[in-house]
Amino acid sequence: KKSRCPSKPLSIEYIFDRIDTDDPIWGFMVRTDTPMSSKGRTSNLKASPQWKRGMLQGFITVTTFTQWRSSFRFDSLHESAFAYDPDDLTELALKGIRKYDNDGRLAEELEATVHGGDPWNEGIVYPRIAEISLFGALGCGKKLLQLVIERLERSRASESQNYDYIVLQATENSIPFYESMGFVRVGCIMENKTSEKGYKSSPVESYVTK
Repeated sequence: KKSRCPSKPLSIEYIFDRIDTDDPIWGFMVRTDTPMSSKGRTSNLKASPQWKRGMLQGFITVTTFTQWRSSFRFDSLHESAFAYDPDDLTELALKGIRKYDNDGRLAEELEATVHGGDPWNEGIVYPRIAEISLFGALGCGKKLLQLVIERLERSRASESQNYDYIVLQATENSIPFYESMGFVRVGCIMENKTSEKGYKSSPVESYVTK
């Protein structure tokens, strides 16, 4: 049985771009206090000679979901929503092993939330949808995500944000982790105008929890 290819790490350019663009932005980080192995498990100095106190062990950032395409929409029933999935992921979804918005209701709820703005400037903002924009961890990912969800549940509503949903983009390898935390895959579509007569649809991967 072939092992899955490891997901590519977040590039420095992407991280800097999100930090520079996301507004508002907040989050948490975890730094080591005791030696840790490469798998995020407690170790010792002999086994982990490169360890130093305060090394970054995990991070997560949250913002208000914003996008810059006027043709973007949540739509799990569109023919292109999951059209480019690898065969094994499609098979798992059809068997009910992977969680996805099979009746389209969650996508409809997301699309019906209040949103507005200028895609050429500040973007189209969804004040009722929080987005996990950056997330990486060794052995502490579940704790970080739980901390974010708990804080969002306790946060007071304001004029600019009153979150009912959390969205994120997930790699194929991370799907089981997010599903274990209550996230469900939804379809997202962007239609690129190819001529005066029509549009070409393309999917965007997204996972959502309520």
